[in-house]
Order: sequence, then structure tokens, then C-alpha cells
Amino acid sequence: MENRYFEKVKNQKDLLVEKDRITDLNDKKWAHPDGAELFNLDPALNAQSRMMYDPNVSMEEKIRIGTQKQKGYMDEWWSRKHSCEVEEHIVPGCPEEPETQAVVWVVKPKTARPKKNRVMFYVIGGGIYSVNPNAYPIEMLCEKYNAVGVVVIYRMSWQAQYPAAINDLHAGYQWMTDHADEIGIHPNKVVLSGCSSGAHLALSLAFRLKRYGHFPRGIVTVSAQVDDRELDGEGWYTGIYDTIDEHDTLMQYLGRNFNSVLVGPEAMPNHATVEDCIGFPPVFMHQSELDPDILRNLEFYGKLVKARSFAELHLYGGSIHNNSVWAGIKATGELNAYSRQVADLYYNEIEYCYKFDLRRPWVVDEYKEFLRKKFDL
Repeated sequence: MENRYFEKVKNQKDLLVEKDRITDLNDKKWAHPDGAELFNLDPALNAQSRMMYDPNVSMEEKIRIGTQKQKGYMDEWWSRKHSCEVEEHIVPGCPEEPETQAVVWVVKPKTARPKKNRVMFYVIGGGIYSVNPNAYPIEMLCEKYNAVGVVVIYRMSWQAQYPAAINDLHAGYQWMTDHADEIGIHPNKVVLSGCSSGAHLALSLAFRLKRYGHFPRGIVTVSAQVDDRELDGEGWYTGIYDTIDEHDTLMQYLGRNFNSVLVGPEAMPNHATVEDCIGFPPVFMHQSELDPDILRNLEFYGKLVKARSFAELHLYGGSIHNNSVWAGIKATGELNAYSRQVADLYYNEIEYCYKFDLRRPWVVDEYKEFLRKKFDL
């Protein structure tokens, strides 16, 4: 009888994948013709990264390797020439973990004004197992929008599980608003952005901030992970951050809260109800057709629409989570015509968030009035 298991992952201990439950996308035939780079990738190239979230690798080994890798990323960042002024601050913890300080970078372009600058609150991606600032165009974004960048070096999942990363981001955001005059920013001109897990954390942070009365001007995301609860039809194999990788990274991040209804959108954005999304900041979502949880992304977008939040969704056919379609936004291949088109739209939407106030506070007021009348409050 024919083996019913998917052979390409047979070397992963304790993991069984049935052939009819996964689609093999590790072939350029699936790609948009102008975005095929990284589609036919040798999975061995991702082996060291996979160790950082493999449930069969000891936490001691992850800490050893992760600490070494992070030191390399930080040494590279601080040793290279910067086009912006970069300052590091150690800031107080957020109200939910006040005893734990956070690391915050303030990135100022040379054209920054003394005060009232726009803010690019950028969340670095990396599966919450890696924070590599060299892989994202942080300084370019600050210069392009003449914005002060705020970047939090949050704790990764092998250092501390949820809600550690959100607590660190919350601490950085709170410190930024408390020291707005000191760092020369306008607290009403803050845009959140990030790719991959950076997009996930940016969206989850917005739910946390909403609870504390902070409402960023907008959020622009790329390939966000929004849910740990998988749906039939989302089984993709690409060899680099596919359904299997997302499953393992989120299981490590969430721990016992993985695949649970007991935690809300501060853990994973699509754990939100429609009611949770009322009053949510404006969102521009950019997703790949073959992102690991694309169906859940569509579901989350639907909740934003039902909640009457300003929301746009751009879904790019023939693209996976890490291919050259995103080359103008993160380090995933060489620029081409398609990736320039995608990048231009991403850049324009960040500018829209600064230029136009797309928030809808009246939706909250109308919902409160609806509840008051419905329950005769």
C-alpha cells in the first residue's frame, strides 16, 4: 500500500502530515511570473532557523543558539554606518509587567524637526524567535516620511512566552507618549507597521493600546499571522515559513494558550470578536495568496468591516510568505516590477495614514448609544 504521509517532512520528529492534508508549493509553477524567486527553496537553508522553534530542541539549546544569533544581529547593526541617528533607551515596564524593563531605539533622520515629528512605530518580524533589524528598511522608512522611528527590541519566545512581547511593545509605546516632547514626536501622528510576526504583533498591540485609551493613526501590515487555530485548506508546504513553521512558532510563543479560546486578540488578532474591533485604528493589510493562515486573515478583515473600522485588504496572487513579491519591503529577494508595484502601494498607504485621519470615533459613540437603547440603560 502507498505511504499516505508527506515525505518532505518525514525527518521532523513526532510530526505526521498526510498527503491529502497539505499542498506542496515548493515549485515555481505556483508563482506570479514576476515574483518566483525563493519559491523553489532548499529547505536545508532554513534548518538553523527552524531549530529555534522546533519542539524537539531543548530550551537550553535554543537559548544558547538564540543568544549567539541575536548578538550577531546587534553587532552588525551597531557596527555599520547609519544614515539616521540611533539612540537606545532602557525604559520602565508596562502597567501589566512593571518590574520588567524594555529596550527601545529612537531613530531620527537628519531632516527631523526639533519637535512634533511623525512617528514610525516599527515592529521587527522574525517568527517571535528572532529580532534582526538589519533585515528591514527601518532607516529608509524614517527618512522617506521624515518620521522618528521607535523600535522595541522585544523578548522572543525562547526568552519568555506570551504576553512578554506585547508587554515590551506596550512599555515602549507608553514611554514614547510620556516622553513625546523629549524625543520630539507628535503622539497623534503614530503609524504602526511590521511584516510577518511584526505585523501580527502590531495588530495585537493595537488591541492592547485600545484597552488603555491609545489610538494610533493607522496600521500598515505585511503578511500578518492573525490566528493559531488552523482551518482546513490552509495546509501549505514551501520549505520556508509555511503552515508547519507557523504552527510550531505560535505554539512556542503561546505555550499552553496555543489553540485556545481563553485568550483574546492581544494574543492573536483574529481571536477578536466583532465587538472587540469597534473603534480599532485604520488598517491596511497586505497578504500573500498562500500565507499560512490566509483564510483566517480574510475572516479577521471581515470582522473589521463588520465593526465599521476603516480597513483595506490587498491580496497578492502567486505569492507566498517569503518570496520576491515583498522584496521592496523586506529582505526576500531581488526587486522587480511586481515587487516595486507592491512596495509603492505599501509606501503610499503609510503616507495616507499620516496625511488623513481615517479613525472613526463616532462608531464607538453610536455603539454605546445602541446598547443604551437596547437595554434601556
